[in-house]
Amino acid sequence: MDVVIAPAAGSLLRSKLSPPQASADYLARPQVDAALLAHSHARLVLFCAPAGFGKTTALAMLLEQRRQAGSAVAWLSLSSADDEPVRFFQQLIGALGRALPGLGEYALGYLRNTMRVPVEAVMESLLVDLSQRSEPLLLVLDDLHLIQDGELLRTVNRLVKLAPPNFTLAIGSRSQPALGLATLRAKGLLLELGSDELRLNAEEMRAYLQRSGLHLDPEEFDALYRHTEGWVVGVHLVSLWLRNHPQPTERLAALGADKNVLGDYLLRSVFEQLPVERQEQLLALGVAQQLSGELVNALTARQDGQQLLEELEAMQLFLLPMDRERQWYRFHNLFAEFLRSRLKDRDPERFKQLHFNASLWFTNHHMQNLAIEHACLAEDAEMLAALLDGCGLELINRGQLNLIYKWRQHVPDEIAARFPVLVLADVWTRAAELGLKEANRMLDELLERWAEWRASGPLSDKVLATLTIKAVIALQKDDLDACVDLARRIEAQLGQHTAFLEVAILTVGALASVMLGQAEQARKLLALAQQRNHFLEGRYLDMQLANVEVLLCLEQGRVKQAQLLFEQLRARMMPWFGEKSRALVLPTISESLIAYQQGRLDGLQDRLRWALATVDVINPIDLYAQAMLCLARVQRQQGAPKEAAATLVMMQNLAARNHSWRFYVQAVGEEIALILQEPAPERSKRAEQRLKSVDWSKLEGYYAQRNFNTVPWMLGLSRVRLQQARGYYSEALHEISQLRSQLQDDRHGLQQLRLDLLAALSYQRLGYRERAQSLLVQCLIGAEREEARSLFVEEGEAVRQLLQQLESTERQPALQAFIRSLLSAWPGQESQHALDVLEEGLTEREREVVCLAAKGMSNEEIGQQLALALGTVKWHLHNIYEKLKVRNRTQAIRRARELSLLES
Repeated sequence: MDVVIAPAAGSLLRSKLSPPQASADYLARPQVDAALLAHSHARLVLFCAPAGFGKTTALAMLLEQRRQAGSAVAWLSLSSADDEPVRFFQQLIGALGRALPGLGEYALGYLRNTMRVPVEAVMESLLVDLSQRSEPLLLVLDDLHLIQDGELLRTVNRLVKLAPPNFTLAIGSRSQPALGLATLRAKGLLLELGSDELRLNAEEMRAYLQRSGLHLDPEEFDALYRHTEGWVVGVHLVSLWLRNHPQPTERLAALGADKNVLGDYLLRSVFEQLPVERQEQLLALGVAQQLSGELVNALTARQDGQQLLEELEAMQLFLLPMDRERQWYRFHNLFAEFLRSRLKDRDPERFKQLHFNASLWFTNHHMQNLAIEHACLAEDAEMLAALLDGCGLELINRGQLNLIYKWRQHVPDEIAARFPVLVLADVWTRAAELGLKEANRMLDELLERWAEWRASGPLSDKVLATLTIKAVIALQKDDLDACVDLARRIEAQLGQHTAFLEVAILTVGALASVMLGQAEQARKLLALAQQRNHFLEGRYLDMQLANVEVLLCLEQGRVKQAQLLFEQLRARMMPWFGEKSRALVLPTISESLIAYQQGRLDGLQDRLRWALATVDVINPIDLYAQAMLCLARVQRQQGAPKEAAATLVMMQNLAARNHSWRFYVQAVGEEIALILQEPAPERSKRAEQRLKSVDWSKLEGYYAQRNFNTVPWMLGLSRVRLQQARGYYSEALHEISQLRSQLQDDRHGLQQLRLDLLAALSYQRLGYRERAQSLLVQCLIGAEREEARSLFVEEGEAVRQLLQQLESTERQPALQAFIRSLLSAWPGQESQHALDVLEEGLTEREREVVCLAAKGMSNEEIGQQLALALGTVKWHLHNIYEKLKVRNRTQAIRRARELSLLES
């Protein structure tokens, strides 16, 4: 909504939150009143009919009835300018707050300091507030057909479905709103009043005409009623028209029953009967959506604007007061559309000039949104660009980027190029398509216009906004060093700028530091961002800061700690956002990475696909690449190697487009691992060809300054896997020792475990079983501590066999349980179980024997427990081996566990 500085802006807002005043000739509607009374329990009351059927008046009467009955009541008149999240919700919260003071105050925090409004979060917050109120409440939304934004309509639908029983929503709309009405209709919670219910019957029309001093004979009345069919505005037009046409029947008969034709004819007839001076006044006033006395003076060059408005109201020329003080008025929609169309056709230059005058007036009264709308209609690109440049940063901070995009389309490129905020909007819009070099060039050119950005003092909002966009784009394009440098610059001037922009840059810098492996720097920037975040009321940046902490733990291999932090994030912040809110993209990726590492694959593909298909404001290529890699691994483990290969191709394309070669080599390394685990012949040869197809030395050079270079790491890891596949285990061990020197103890916990696992596999194949078992146990202890399972599965069947051998000798209960959980969750186990159905089931005694054996009891202890002779125990075990098709006790226990025979 517009910034309320001038009194005019405040009174206009109040008028939108107040029902229109009933006119002196208001006609009671017993049938409508009876329907409302009979359905007082309805959760949704819908008045749906074309223009002119009295929807607004009926809604006003409903509101007054509920008010007199003791209900709290809220009214919001919508306009086309309200089809935008910030404006819609600020006015909705304002309406609810007038009815129930304090309601929605928390939700307002979501509308401040965000580049994109979290629509679902705002509605969830309102629903929480509503659930805590016990008094009955009626909310009226008039002219809902003007709201076309899909997100807004979905939240209104959510309001209807989830609001408490003491809440009623009443809607006026020219068309059926896109709400889930079927369920409410089936439950009897919906009252629908359409054209048939709202039209006047013959007696009501006769009474209306008689109150206007018009007494028609039955034949004339019947003819008029057939033509108007009780259309409320049509009846009112007829009452005005009849005063100048004593024999109306013949003329109306020629028009037929088409409401548009009839309405246009009657409007023209009424309008043309007015004095020319009055016509000109109406044409001038018709350009404005809302009118005040001062605005009338600006449009007509008069000094008695308020008096003129009162005269037009008294003449019943479709001018409706919008507030009790009668400071603001509006024309009935049909009449306003008629006046604008007539003026534009007759005198297009005057039409533009009047919109220009209206734009100036709204600008001077600090009502920028309306000023911009009129500048658009005036087709004055210079004025429009200047207005957008003046208030663009405020719109960005209020989450109204979409309005800037909409209005920017009306400004030619050669004009927009002279206005920094429009250039900024263009860069932001095009950033996803532009390469990093092109995007930075445009931003740097913009910064050069303001020499101040190189100064050491505080930066202006426009410079800081430009740097914020520069940081976000750098994160999207994998220029992590630029992100950190920008964050450090803000760090040195902390507290001297807009808190939202400072927190945004610090958050981006912290996330970049995590990806660079600079843990201390990341923690420092996080602490500073959290310090400044206390001055903000929104939850979006708060959630992203918490998510950076989760990612920091993951980067260091502390999976269990990452899970605990994520559970806290989920409980504190995620409930404020809708299930599919864009704001949840990055936390969803973090959650998926944790779940994958811990081997929890159920539903993971769907979550990752949604996140990868959804773009949030902060859109780091690093996390999206990690999500793609995770998705490919999940697909491979779930038996879909072709889908996994396709995902890896997508990841390589993403990396190549952005010249982010570290992700490219990760995808290539995963592709090689995928090839090596195929059952196809010559897989080693194909893997080697893929390895040689990459210029590893060239790609390594791009990251020569990094503490950890992903390229040689992936090259070495791929070589180890290829050497093991060919049986060159000594060479693999040498490569592993070289790789260990690249890792950092405080950062690469999971990578260290992977090297231990691969080394154990090589030692086992070389015959050094004790060394292999020692390394494997060491690896398992570290993995069990973090609940990390997937790194074992990723290395394939050879590791599964290694784990099976260890299970038969391992005596530590915790470690043995972890090994069993790994083996039972190994990909393909369920399908294998389905093939291996027992030909003959175990007897009850045999199940008792195998259960006790699984607890670690000896044959003698089993005999004592079950009061059986030792020979009988051995005989039962022999039968168990036969039925389970195994050869020894350890295999029998594992097989019984796989078949769920040990469950009580």
